[in-house]
Amino acid sequence: MCIRDRIYNTLPTFVADFNNCSVNSLPVLVTEDRKLITSHVWPLIAKYRDKPKKVHDIFTEWGDKIDVTMPPITEQFHGTWKYVWLPIDEYSAENPWHIWIDVISKFRLIEKRWSTNFEKYVFILSNSSKYFDKVVKTFFPDLKYIVMPKNETWRFSHLIVPSMSNYKDGIITPHMPNWLRHLSNIPLKRQKIKPHRKIFLTRKDAENRNIKNQRELLLALKGFETITLEELSIEEQVKAFAEATHVVAPHGAGLVNTLWCNEGTKVYELSHEAFAYKKVYPSLSHHLGLEHTVIICDTEKLNVKKPKNKKSKDMVDLKIDIPNLIRHID
Repeated sequence: MCIRDRIYNTLPTFVADFNNCSVNSLPVLVTEDRKLITSHVWPLIAKYRDKPKKVHDIFTEWGDKIDVTMPPITEQFHGTWKYVWLPIDEYSAENPWHIWIDVISKFRLIEKRWSTNFEKYVFILSNSSKYFDKVVKTFFPDLKYIVMPKNETWRFSHLIVPSMSNYKDGIITPHMPNWLRHLSNIPLKRQKIKPHRKIFLTRKDAENRNIKNQRELLLALKGFETITLEELSIEEQVKAFAEATHVVAPHGAGLVNTLWCNEGTKVYELSHEAFAYKKVYPSLSHHLGLEHTVIICDTEKLNVKKPKNKKSKDMVDLKIDIPNLIRHID
């Protein structure tokens, strides 16, 4: 690795080894020679970088050189070739996209580098995640992991650190999505699944991007069944998408479940103009061999207080041009 003139020269994905480094639940990693590792391990989100005094006391300004003041070390780990850093911030910890694409995908890098079972290591999470807990229980029941308490700093004599598998909403290695998809064999118990279901994904419990004319849409979507992910177990979610021939869904983290779709599945993502640049799911579909169509919808602004983890331009509900959508679906 090399940091020079603000250019990071390395392979698209990698596994790094750090000695005598400190990690914090913010999350940040500071090396022995006082380098702050962020962008290729876990990018500091804008609220941490641009408004530091409002969210933490670790640094005050963001620039080429940063005066980092890590809180006192509360735990020390001296194991060798044992601990793996899996940073995630509290606002991303319950987001399925971030868990699968930014966290679990790193298991592949460990497996690929040493041709070994990644479950032999102890993974360190910077924030708790109920969704991660459910996924681990379903897919990796023998996985050992520790969650750092909030605002703590831990020091490691040696720490293994896998890089990010996506950058600016794009998948930077085409092998990762298919590696994740093969994990579906675990909850499906290697059943031969024949796709036969048309599913519509609701967001009835979400704060935004609900569909204003959903009743009319469901009447028009003949042969589709409605699915609410919050009402399904992880196993049931995997099975539903593995059996899907068509998926219609508003833009949202639930679409990461297209990981379990078979090649050729048709995916219709309902979005809006302000989010038209988002390429996360079209990119994922491309690597998985799915037929992906983005439908831009009209919006209705929400008159509610914006949550901290949402963008103002995304505080809208969607109104679907139903005839237009039906014309696209075959």
